[in-house]
Parts: sequence; structure tokens; C-alpha cells
Amino acid sequence: MHRFLRTFVIAAVAATPAWAGLEFTVVTKTEGGENASMGNMVMNAQAEGGQARMEFVETNNPMFRQGSYLLVNAKGEMTIVDPENKTYAKLDLAAMMEGMGGAMDAMAKAGFKLEFKDPKVEKLLEEPGGEILGYPTTHYRWHTTYTTVMHIPIMGAKTMSGDSVEDVWSTTAIGLPAQTEKAFQSMGQNQFSGEMKKMIDAAKVTMTGFQLKRVVVTKGQGGKGSQTTTTEVTKLQKANIPATRFEIPAGYTETDLMQPQKGPAMPDLKEQ
Repeated sequence: MHRFLRTFVIAAVAATPAWAGLEFTVVTKTEGGENASMGNMVMNAQAEGGQARMEFVETNNPMFRQGSYLLVNAKGEMTIVDPENKTYAKLDLAAMMEGMGGAMDAMAKAGFKLEFKDPKVEKLLEEPGGEILGYPTTHYRWHTTYTTVMHIPIMGAKTMSGDSVEDVWSTTAIGLPAQTEKAFQSMGQNQFSGEMKKMIDAAKVTMTGFQLKRVVVTKGQGGKGSQTTTTEVTKLQKANIPATRFEIPAGYTETDLMQPQKGPAMPDLKEQ
């Protein structure tokens, strides 16, 4: 009898599919404020073996057009693929932020200067967050405040306040690779640089796992009005995913996101 049970268990385990990957859908919705719909997005993602693919099913973001998708390899390197134009480009968020910093330096020499004053990131909560899609979560909450001062030649300085409360529900029960979690969390979130980014990263260093839900409420100027952005995983299932899903299709041309795209040639007025 014992030998029979042992043989039965081994056979049952061998017949069970080896689910190594995950498929999930992420929905982002922004409400309140001007141009709120620009933040709306639906993304289908697949992850397996340290690689990930994030396809933009619905989006108003000109950088990630509908039908394009983001590939993440085992090193955490990201590539944006555009099937409509049959092109692909490396997506280096750090380099983009450095480029923006260089542009800000150039603007500063012309008299334009942007600075953050009195930044503060306060952790308010870390508690059990209940279950989402059957996975236990931890609920985190942060309160971030700062003052933005834009110095403009002739017009002088313009001051704006920043005040937001961020709630995150994350789980460590899924076990996605760290680079996939990082890439997913970087999508659709505010990208700060310099000391502001260091402060925010330091405040969130204890947060671990995969974010199943994120809600950010940003107050309007003078406390009037607010904008709420909700990002949540609505579907999540285990799956076996073909390796070809994480490959750049043959025949696609590499482009550079950091370089301006060429437009139509200007007509030669001498020939008119």
C-alpha cells in the first residue's frame, strides 16, 4: 500500500504543469485635475525566468503608444518595441533623468531655475493589508510635501506647493524577480531626481514585494481640489509563456529615444 501511494504521488506531481510564469493586467486611472485622462492606461504583462513583457493595450501617453510593449531582460535592462513602425529603442530611465538634469542646467544658465525646498517624506503606516486577488499584502502609506520654486527671467519666481498621500498594497507571496518588480513600479510614477529622489527612495527602503495596488492623492494649489491616481492589478494567473514573447522581432530597426525624430523636409523656396 505504501509503495502504491508513493508511486501515485510521484505520478501526480509529474503530471502537474510546471507553472513558471505569470500573466497579469494592470489598470491605471486618474481622476480630478486638468488632463487627468492622460494618465489612464491598461497594460497586459507577462513574466517568466527573470524576463518580462508589458504591452500597452490602452494609453494616452505619447511615449508608450497603444500596441507598443516594454521588454525587461534578466539584467533589468528595458527596451520599448513599436510594432506599428517596426522599431525598438533602449529605455534607460536613469539616463533620461540625467538628460533632463542637463537640460535644467542649460536653462539655469539662461536664468531659468527649478528648485525643491523643504522636502519631507514621512512614513505613516506599515500594517497587514488583507488579501488582494488571494495574496496576503502589506499596506504602506507615505505623506510627501515640498515646495517648487521656478525662477523665470523678468517675471520673477513662481512658487507652488506639492502635497501627496500615497497608499501601496504589496505582496511577497508572488516571487517576481527584483528587476521585474522595479520596472513595473517605475511605470506611471513620478520621476524625481537629485536629493528629492534620494529622500523618497530612503523613505521607501523597507517596502518589499510586488505592488498589487497603489493610490496617490495629490492636493491642488492652496488645498483646493485634488487628483487621485489608482493603479491596480485586476487579473493575475500562472502560465507557461513561450520564450519568443521576450524577444525583439526580426527585421525591426533600432532607434534612439534621446534623439529627436526627423520630420518632413522643409520645401526649398528657391524652387518655388
